[in-house]
Amino acid sequence: MLTVILFASCNITKQVKNNDLLLVKNKIEIHGQLNKDIRKDLPNYYKQRPNDAFLGMIKFKLMFFNLGSGGKKDNGVKRFFRDKLGEAPVLVDSVYIESTMRSLKTILKGEGHYYSEIKFRVIKSGFKNKKGTVIYDIYPGNYYRFYNYELNIADKDIYELVKSSMSNSFIINGNRFDQDNIYKEQERIVNLLQNNGFYVFTKEFVGFDTDTAIGNYNAYIALNIRNKSDTIRHKKYMINDITIEIDKPRKADESIQLKDTIQFRNFHYVPRNYLLDPDIIDHNLFLRRGELYRQLNFTRSYGRLNDLGIFRFINISPKITDGIDTSKIDYTIKLVPSVKYNFSIEPQLISSDQDNIVSHFQSYGVAATAQFGIKNVFRNAELFQLTYRTAFEAQGHLSGGTLFNATEQSLSAALTIPHIWPLSFFDRNVNLLNTKTTIVTSAIYEYNLDYDRKIATLGLNYQFNKKLISYYWAPFEFSFIKTSLNPSSAFQAQAQNDIFLQNLFSSHLIWDGRFGFTVSNKTITKTKNFYYLRFDALELAGNVLTLANMALNNKPGNEGNYTFFGVNYYQYAKSAFDYRFNRIIDKNNAYVFRVFSGIMVPYGNSQYFTPFDKRFFVGGANSLRGWVPRALGPGTFNANNQIDHSGDIKLEANAEFRFNMYNLWLEGAFFADAGNVWILKPDATRPGAEFNSNNFYNQIASDFGFGIRLNFSIVLIRFDFGIPIYDPRQSVTDYNNITTTYGLVIKKISDEWLLNNGTFNFGIGYPF
Repeated sequence: MLTVILFASCNITKQVKNNDLLLVKNKIEIHGQLNKDIRKDLPNYYKQRPNDAFLGMIKFKLMFFNLGSGGKKDNGVKRFFRDKLGEAPVLVDSVYIESTMRSLKTILKGEGHYYSEIKFRVIKSGFKNKKGTVIYDIYPGNYYRFYNYELNIADKDIYELVKSSMSNSFIINGNRFDQDNIYKEQERIVNLLQNNGFYVFTKEFVGFDTDTAIGNYNAYIALNIRNKSDTIRHKKYMINDITIEIDKPRKADESIQLKDTIQFRNFHYVPRNYLLDPDIIDHNLFLRRGELYRQLNFTRSYGRLNDLGIFRFINISPKITDGIDTSKIDYTIKLVPSVKYNFSIEPQLISSDQDNIVSHFQSYGVAATAQFGIKNVFRNAELFQLTYRTAFEAQGHLSGGTLFNATEQSLSAALTIPHIWPLSFFDRNVNLLNTKTTIVTSAIYEYNLDYDRKIATLGLNYQFNKKLISYYWAPFEFSFIKTSLNPSSAFQAQAQNDIFLQNLFSSHLIWDGRFGFTVSNKTITKTKNFYYLRFDALELAGNVLTLANMALNNKPGNEGNYTFFGVNYYQYAKSAFDYRFNRIIDKNNAYVFRVFSGIMVPYGNSQYFTPFDKRFFVGGANSLRGWVPRALGPGTFNANNQIDHSGDIKLEANAEFRFNMYNLWLEGAFFADAGNVWILKPDATRPGAEFNSNNFYNQIASDFGFGIRLNFSIVLIRFDFGIPIYDPRQSVTDYNNITTTYGLVIKKISDEWLLNNGTFNFGIGYPF
C-alpha cells in the first residue's frame, strides 16, 4: 500500500494550477551585520509555511491529499485520504509575503535597526516550475544604542524612589537598543511602585520617549511618569482591617460550636464549624495591618493559602477608603474548604531497569496503586497519605511456566506539614513560594529470581520552593534492609566465593542525610528553549552511627567494622548531577540533550563497599538503550558469568531528535547514547573496572537508535530500538568457547545482525 501511495503521489504539485506555485521553502538572506540571536528568531515570524514534511523531506500529508483529489468521481476512500490524512497544498501568496515583511521590519526596529530594508524574491523550481522558494533579503543597516536615560517624573516621592532603584534598570547606556528591555523597564517600574504602597498604580502612567535624531546611531530615552491628573498625585495605601472567613463545610459537625469572630494577632478570624488553627494562616499570610501595601505580599499570600491544599476556592476582596492624608485597604478573605477525604486507585503498566541481576533482562509487568488521603488531619492544614502499591513483573526467563516471577508489595505513610517544623522562621520569608515538611515511613517486600528483600524506612525531609529553584534538605533517613539470597539461583552460587557480592547483598542499615536542589525554567520561559537541572549536592551516610559507637567506646568487630545492634551499616559520601536541555524548533521538531555524572566514595565503616541500591548502572530504557539494564561495565571489565555491573562513578550523555509523525499523537525519535560506570578503588579481581583519568574516555560505550512514541496527552508509551556502536569491554569467551573481541561493534549490518545485537526497550514517558 505504501508503494502504491508513493508512486501515485510522487508528483506533489499535480493539484497546483498553472498560475500558482507550491511553497516549498522560506529563506532569509542577511546583507550586513545582525546579532546571531536575532537571526535565529526571525524565521519564527513567517506568516506562511510549507506543508508538513516527515523528517523535513517527505510530504506525506500532501501526498494523501493528492491521492484523494482529482478525478471525475468522489467516494469515501478519497474523502478519507483528502480530509482525514491529507493537507491542502500551501501556495505562495503575496498577501502573506507582505505581512511577513512587515513583521520582520517591526522586529528589527525593536532590536535597534530603525532603518532596515527588506525585499523579497521567488525562485521557481521543480516539475513545470510549479514549486516556489520565497527568499527575504534583509538589509539591517546599523543598530542604535541607548545613549542617555532621563527621568521625567512629576511626583517627587516617586522620582526619589525610581532614582534610587536605577542600578536595577534594564536600560543601560551603551547597550544595544532593544524594545524588550523597554517593556521590561516599564514592568519593573510598575512593580517597584506597587511594592511601595502605590496600590492603584498601573503601566498606563508609564511611558517612554525615544529620540534617534541626535546622530551617531545613539538613542535618547526619556521615562515619563505622569500624575493621575494635574492636581491629583498618586496615593500610597496602608493595610487596615483583615477579616478571614471560612465557609461552613458541606458536612459540618453541628456539635462543634465556635465563637463567631476571633481576634487573632493580625486579623479577625471567622472559622465557623471548620477546625483550623489560625496560627497556620498567620504563617502563610504576608498582609499585615498598619503596613504599606506591597503587591508581592498580596501575591505571595494568595499563593501560600492556595498551596495549603485544603481550600477549593480562595477569594481576597479589597475595600478602599480614600482619605486626605492616608488611604486604607480593608481585606476580606473568604476560604471554601475542599473535601476532607479522598481515595484513588491507579492501574499501571510498568517497565523497570531494576531487574534481576543474573539475566540482565528488562522487566515488564502490571501494578496498581491505592491511595487514601486526609486533609487537615491534625487541624494545622496537614496532609496525611496512606499508599499501598502492588506490582508483578516478568523478569528474565520464565520459571516453571509462570509469567510473573517477581513481585513488589509496599505500604507507605506520609505526613506533609505546610511549614518548616520546628524551624518556623523560614515560613516568613516572602521570597519563598512555599515551605513543606514531610515525614515518611514505608515497608517494602521484594521478591525476584535472585533474592528477596524486606525494607523498612523512616525519614524527614524539608522543601523550600522559589520561582525557578526548589531546595531540599533531608536531615535523616533511616533504612533497614534484610536480604535473603535464593538458594537455587546462579547468584547465590557465585556469591559464596565473592566477598564483594556478599557485602553488596548482605543485610544492613543505612542512616543518611542529604541536600540538593532542582532548577528549571520550563513553566515560565517565553522562548522555545528550556532546561532542567538537578544537583544532589551531597549525601552522607553512617557518620552518626560511627560517632555514637566511638562515644560509647564500642569496639569494631572481627572484620574491623562497627555494627548497630549487631547489624552492619554503610558509611559513604555521594553526589550526582543531572542536566537536561530542550531546543524546540517548532511544533513538530525538537532536540533534547542530557548529561549525567555521579560519584560515591565509601570510607570509614565501609572502606570498599557501598549499598547496592545507591550504586550507579547503565543500560535500559532510560539510559544506554543499546544495552539491557545492568549489562555493561564497570569500565572494560567483562568476566564469564559476571553478575554485578554497577559502579561508584558514572558518566553519561544522551541526545534525541524528536519529530511528529502524525497529528501530534504519533511521534518518532532518533537518539544516541554514550556512557559507562567505573569503580573508585582498585580491585585485583576485576581488572579494567577502575576509573582512570588518563584513559576513561576510551572506555565510553555508545549506541544509536530509533523510537516510536504514542502520545495520548495523559500518558506517553515509548518503544525504542537501540544498536550498540562501540563496546569498550575486554574480549570474553562464552560457554561455547567462542571469543568475542569488543570495540567497534558494527561490522556488517543485516536483518540477522540487527536482531542479534539490537535491543528493544519499552517505557512510559520520555526517557529524559
